[in-house]
Amino acid sequence: MQEESIERFFYWIHERISIQEKKDRFEPWPWTDDPIFQEYKFTNAFRERDKTTAWFRECIRDPLSFQPEVYMATIIFRWFNLIDTGRTLIRHNLHLEWDPQKAYDVITPQKQWITGAYMIKSPTGMNKVRGVCQAITTLWDDRKKFLDKCPWETLEGMSTFLEGYPYLGPFLSYEITTDLRHTSLGNKASDINTWANAGPGAMRGLNRMKNRDLNYTSKKHDWCLEMRELLVLACGKYSLDFELREIEHSLCEYDKYERVRLKQGSPRSKYTAPSWA
Repeated sequence: MQEESIERFFYWIHERISIQEKKDRFEPWPWTDDPIFQEYKFTNAFRERDKTTAWFRECIRDPLSFQPEVYMATIIFRWFNLIDTGRTLIRHNLHLEWDPQKAYDVITPQKQWITGAYMIKSPTGMNKVRGVCQAITTLWDDRKKFLDKCPWETLEGMSTFLEGYPYLGPFLSYEITTDLRHTSLGNKASDINTWANAGPGAMRGLNRMKNRDLNYTSKKHDWCLEMRELLVLACGKYSLDFELREIEHSLCEYDKYERVRLKQGSPRSKYTAPSWA
Protein backbone atom coordinates (compact mmCIF):
# COMPACT_ATOMS: atom_id res chain seq x y z
CA MET A 1 0.00 0.00 0.00
CA GLN A 2 1.12 3.56 -0.63
CA GLU A 3 2.41 5.13 2.57
CA GLU A 4 0.89 8.53 1.81
CA SER A 5 -2.57 7.01 1.28
CA ILE A 6 -2.29 5.06 4.52
CA GLU A 7 -1.42 8.22 6.42
CA ARG A 8 -4.42 10.04 4.92
CA PHE A 9 -6.69 7.12 5.82
CA PHE A 10 -5.64 7.20 9.46
CA TYR A 11 -5.74 11.00 9.44
CA TRP A 12 -9.41 10.74 8.47
CA ILE A 13 -10.06 8.29 11.32
CA HIS A 14 -8.28 10.30 14.01
CA GLU A 15 -9.81 13.60 12.88
CA ARG A 16 -13.32 12.14 12.82
CA ILE A 17 -12.85 10.68 16.31
CA SER A 18 -11.49 14.02 17.55
CA ILE A 19 -14.52 15.83 16.13
CA GLN A 20 -16.89 13.48 17.93
CA GLU A 21 -15.04 13.84 21.21
CA LYS A 22 -15.18 17.65 21.02
CA LYS A 23 -18.87 17.49 20.15
CA ASP A 24 -19.51 15.18 23.11
CA ARG A 25 -17.82 17.75 25.38
CA PHE A 26 -20.15 20.45 23.97
CA GLU A 27 -17.25 22.50 22.71
CA PRO A 28 -18.16 25.28 20.26
CA TRP A 29 -18.19 24.49 16.55
CA PRO A 30 -16.12 24.12 14.39
CA TRP A 31 -14.47 21.09 15.97
CA THR A 32 -11.81 20.92 13.25
CA ASP A 33 -9.72 23.20 11.05
CA ASP A 34 -10.28 20.86 8.09
CA PRO A 35 -12.65 22.62 5.62
CA ILE A 36 -13.87 19.31 4.17
CA PHE A 37 -15.01 18.07 7.58
CA GLN A 38 -16.58 21.46 8.25
CA GLU A 39 -18.63 21.37 5.06
CA TYR A 40 -19.62 17.72 4.61
CA LYS A 41 -21.24 15.08 6.76
CA PHE A 42 -19.25 11.93 7.52
CA THR A 43 -20.36 9.07 9.72
CA ASN A 44 -18.42 8.17 12.86
CA ALA A 45 -15.33 6.02 12.59
CA PHE A 46 -17.03 3.83 15.20
CA ARG A 47 -20.41 2.74 13.82
CA GLU A 48 -21.62 2.13 17.38
CA ARG A 49 -21.42 5.89 18.03
CA ASP A 50 -23.65 6.94 15.16
CA LYS A 51 -26.89 8.49 16.41
CA THR A 52 -29.29 5.88 15.01
CA THR A 53 -27.16 2.93 16.09
CA ALA A 54 -26.69 4.40 19.57
CA TRP A 55 -30.48 4.77 19.96
CA PHE A 56 -31.09 1.26 18.65
CA ARG A 57 -28.44 -0.15 20.99
CA GLU A 58 -29.91 1.52 24.07
CA CYS A 59 -33.60 0.97 23.34
CA ILE A 60 -33.79 -2.35 21.48
CA ARG A 61 -30.57 -4.32 21.13
CA ASP A 62 -29.08 -4.18 24.63
CA PRO A 63 -32.35 -4.85 26.50
CA LEU A 64 -32.84 -7.95 24.32
CA SER A 65 -29.18 -8.89 23.93
CA PHE A 66 -29.47 -12.23 25.76
CA GLN A 67 -32.88 -13.16 24.36
CA PRO A 68 -33.49 -14.94 21.04
CA GLU A 69 -36.02 -12.28 20.08
CA VAL A 70 -33.18 -9.84 19.51
CA TYR A 71 -32.49 -11.08 15.99
CA MET A 72 -36.03 -10.44 14.72
CA ALA A 73 -36.27 -7.10 16.54
CA THR A 74 -33.00 -6.11 14.86
CA ILE A 75 -34.24 -7.08 11.40
CA ILE A 76 -37.50 -5.18 11.89
CA PHE A 77 -35.80 -2.00 13.06
CA ARG A 78 -33.00 -1.99 10.47
CA TRP A 79 -35.44 -2.35 7.60
CA PHE A 80 -36.75 1.10 8.59
CA ASN A 81 -33.59 2.39 10.30
CA LEU A 82 -35.26 5.54 11.60
CA ILE A 83 -35.48 6.51 15.27
CA ASP A 84 -39.04 7.87 15.01
CA THR A 85 -40.21 4.61 13.47
CA GLY A 86 -38.29 2.68 16.12
CA ARG A 87 -40.22 4.56 18.82
CA THR A 88 -43.47 3.71 17.06
CA LEU A 89 -42.50 0.04 16.87
CA ILE A 90 -41.71 -0.05 20.60
CA ARG A 91 -44.85 1.88 21.56
CA HIS A 92 -47.00 -0.75 19.82
CA ASN A 93 -44.71 -3.69 20.75
CA LEU A 94 -44.27 -4.45 17.06
CA HIS A 95 -40.56 -5.22 17.42
CA LEU A 96 -41.57 -8.25 19.53
CA GLU A 97 -45.04 -9.10 18.17
CA TRP A 98 -45.01 -8.26 14.48
CA ASP A 99 -48.36 -7.49 12.83
CA PRO A 100 -48.01 -6.17 9.26
CA GLN A 101 -51.42 -4.48 9.10
CA LYS A 102 -51.02 -2.79 12.47
CA ALA A 103 -47.50 -1.71 11.51
CA TYR A 104 -48.81 -0.23 8.27
CA ASP A 105 -51.57 1.63 10.09
CA VAL A 106 -49.35 3.22 12.76
CA ILE A 107 -46.29 3.93 10.58
CA THR A 108 -48.00 5.41 7.50
CA PRO A 109 -49.14 8.67 9.19
CA GLN A 110 -45.53 9.61 10.05
CA LYS A 111 -44.00 12.47 8.09
CA GLN A 112 -40.93 10.28 7.50
CA TRP A 113 -40.93 6.59 8.22
CA ILE A 114 -37.81 5.17 6.61
CA THR A 115 -34.10 5.96 6.44
CA GLY A 116 -32.54 8.00 3.68
CA ALA A 117 -29.11 6.58 4.46
CA TYR A 118 -29.36 3.64 2.08
CA MET A 119 -31.66 2.03 -0.49
CA ILE A 120 -34.42 -0.16 0.94
CA LYS A 121 -35.67 -2.99 -1.27
CA SER A 122 -39.28 -4.18 -1.16
CA PRO A 123 -41.80 -6.00 -3.37
CA THR A 124 -42.97 -4.16 -6.48
CA GLY A 125 -46.63 -3.44 -7.13
CA MET A 126 -47.42 -1.97 -3.70
CA ASN A 127 -46.51 1.22 -1.86
CA LYS A 128 -43.20 1.28 0.02
CA VAL A 129 -44.58 0.96 3.56
CA ARG A 130 -46.76 -2.01 2.70
CA GLY A 131 -43.94 -3.56 0.68
CA VAL A 132 -41.49 -3.36 3.59
CA CYS A 133 -44.13 -4.73 5.97
CA GLN A 134 -44.68 -7.66 3.61
CA ALA A 135 -40.94 -8.33 3.31
CA ILE A 136 -40.59 -8.35 7.12
CA THR A 137 -43.55 -10.72 7.40
CA THR A 138 -41.72 -13.29 5.25
CA LEU A 139 -38.92 -13.43 7.81
CA TRP A 140 -41.29 -13.25 10.77
CA ASP A 141 -43.19 -16.32 9.53
CA ASP A 142 -39.86 -18.13 9.17
CA ARG A 143 -38.37 -16.94 12.47
CA LYS A 144 -38.07 -20.34 14.21
CA LYS A 145 -36.31 -21.87 11.22
CA PHE A 146 -34.06 -18.82 11.03
CA LEU A 147 -33.02 -19.14 14.66
CA ASP A 148 -32.33 -22.87 14.30
CA LYS A 149 -30.60 -22.81 10.90
CA CYS A 150 -28.56 -19.59 10.93
CA PRO A 151 -24.80 -20.35 11.22
CA TRP A 152 -24.10 -18.15 14.24
CA GLU A 153 -20.49 -19.37 14.41
CA THR A 154 -19.27 -16.82 11.83
CA LEU A 155 -20.29 -13.34 10.73
CA GLU A 156 -19.78 -14.35 7.11
CA GLY A 157 -22.14 -17.29 7.52
CA MET A 158 -24.76 -15.14 9.23
CA SER A 159 -24.62 -12.47 6.54
CA THR A 160 -24.77 -14.98 3.69
CA PHE A 161 -27.71 -16.76 5.35
CA LEU A 162 -29.61 -13.48 5.66
CA GLU A 163 -28.99 -12.68 1.99
CA GLY A 164 -31.03 -15.77 1.14
CA TYR A 165 -34.20 -13.99 2.22
CA PRO A 166 -36.07 -11.84 -0.33
CA TYR A 167 -35.24 -8.13 -0.49
CA LEU A 168 -32.57 -8.05 2.22
CA GLY A 169 -29.58 -7.90 -0.12
CA PRO A 170 -25.87 -7.82 0.82
CA PHE A 171 -25.80 -4.36 2.41
CA LEU A 172 -28.74 -4.70 4.79
CA SER A 173 -27.76 -8.29 5.64
CA TYR A 174 -24.32 -7.04 6.65
CA GLU A 175 -25.76 -4.22 8.76
CA ILE A 176 -27.99 -6.66 10.64
CA THR A 177 -25.08 -9.08 11.09
CA THR A 178 -22.95 -6.26 12.49
CA ASP A 179 -25.66 -5.50 15.05
CA LEU A 180 -26.06 -9.16 16.03
CA ARG A 181 -22.30 -9.43 16.55
CA HIS A 182 -22.91 -7.40 19.74
CA THR A 183 -25.52 -9.83 21.11
CA SER A 184 -25.29 -13.26 22.70
CA LEU A 185 -26.13 -14.78 19.30
CA GLY A 186 -23.08 -13.44 17.49
CA ASN A 187 -20.55 -12.22 20.02
CA LYS A 188 -18.51 -15.43 19.81
CA ALA A 189 -18.23 -15.46 16.01
CA SER A 190 -14.79 -16.72 15.03
CA ASP A 191 -14.23 -14.24 12.20
CA ILE A 192 -14.90 -10.89 13.89
CA ASN A 193 -11.42 -9.68 12.96
CA THR A 194 -10.88 -11.72 9.81
CA TRP A 195 -14.02 -11.08 7.74
CA ALA A 196 -15.93 -7.97 6.72
CA ASN A 197 -18.17 -7.40 3.73
CA ALA A 198 -16.27 -4.89 1.59
CA GLY A 199 -18.89 -2.69 -0.03
CA PRO A 200 -18.32 -0.48 -3.08
CA GLY A 201 -17.02 2.44 -0.99
CA ALA A 202 -14.55 0.27 0.92
CA MET A 203 -13.32 -1.23 -2.34
CA ARG A 204 -12.73 2.24 -3.77
CA GLY A 205 -10.86 3.20 -0.61
CA LEU A 206 -8.59 0.18 -0.95
CA ASN A 207 -8.16 0.83 -4.68
CA ARG A 208 -6.90 4.32 -3.84
CA MET A 209 -4.33 2.88 -1.45
CA LYS A 210 -3.17 0.32 -3.99
CA ASN A 211 -3.20 2.80 -6.88
CA ARG A 212 -5.68 0.61 -8.77
CA ASP A 213 -8.56 1.57 -11.04
CA LEU A 214 -11.18 3.00 -8.66
CA ASN A 215 -13.88 0.90 -10.31
CA TYR A 216 -12.08 -2.40 -9.74
CA THR A 217 -14.52 -4.68 -7.86
CA SER A 218 -13.46 -8.29 -8.57
CA LYS A 219 -15.30 -10.74 -6.31
CA LYS A 220 -12.30 -13.06 -6.52
CA HIS A 221 -10.02 -10.43 -4.99
CA ASP A 222 -9.08 -10.93 -1.32
CA TRP A 223 -10.43 -7.64 0.04
CA CYS A 224 -10.40 -9.00 3.58
CA LEU A 225 -6.65 -9.59 3.42
CA GLU A 226 -6.02 -5.92 2.62
CA MET A 227 -8.42 -4.80 5.34
CA ARG A 228 -6.66 -7.07 7.85
CA GLU A 229 -3.35 -5.40 6.96
CA LEU A 230 -4.91 -2.05 7.89
CA LEU A 231 -6.37 -3.52 11.08
CA VAL A 232 -2.88 -4.56 12.21
CA LEU A 233 -1.71 -0.96 11.70
CA ALA A 234 -4.80 0.44 13.39
CA CYS A 235 -4.40 -1.62 16.56
CA GLY A 236 -0.60 -1.26 16.59
CA LYS A 237 1.02 1.86 15.20
CA TYR A 238 -2.13 4.01 15.42
CA SER A 239 -3.39 2.77 18.83
CA LEU A 240 -7.03 2.31 17.81
CA ASP A 241 -9.43 -0.11 19.47
CA PHE A 242 -10.77 -1.30 16.13
CA GLU A 243 -12.38 -4.43 14.76
CA LEU A 244 -12.37 -5.26 11.05
CA ARG A 245 -15.83 -3.73 10.67
CA GLU A 246 -14.42 -0.32 11.65
CA ILE A 247 -11.79 -0.64 8.92
CA GLU A 248 -14.39 -1.47 6.28
CA HIS A 249 -16.68 1.31 7.46
CA SER A 250 -13.89 3.92 7.59
CA LEU A 251 -12.61 3.00 4.13
CA CYS A 252 -15.96 3.99 2.68
CA GLU A 253 -15.90 7.37 4.45
CA TYR A 254 -12.23 7.88 3.54
CA ASP A 255 -13.16 7.39 -0.11
CA LYS A 256 -15.83 10.10 0.20
CA TYR A 257 -13.28 12.43 1.80
CA GLU A 258 -10.74 11.80 -0.96
CA ARG A 259 -13.33 12.46 -3.66
CA VAL A 260 -13.78 15.97 -2.25
CA ARG A 261 -10.09 16.56 -1.68
CA LEU A 262 -9.22 15.50 -5.22
CA LYS A 263 -12.24 17.30 -6.73
CA GLN A 264 -13.71 14.05 -8.04
CA GLY A 265 -17.15 14.61 -6.53
CA SER A 266 -18.77 15.24 -3.16
CA PRO A 267 -20.94 13.45 -0.56
CA ARG A 268 -24.72 13.88 -0.77
CA SER A 269 -25.07 15.51 2.65
CA LYS A 270 -23.58 18.75 3.88
CA TYR A 271 -22.99 19.21 7.60
CA THR A 272 -25.19 21.47 9.68
CA ALA A 273 -23.91 22.17 13.18
CA PRO A 274 -26.43 21.77 16.03
CA SER A 275 -28.03 24.96 17.30
CA TRP A 276 -26.22 24.78 20.66
CA ALA A 277 -22.80 24.78 18.95
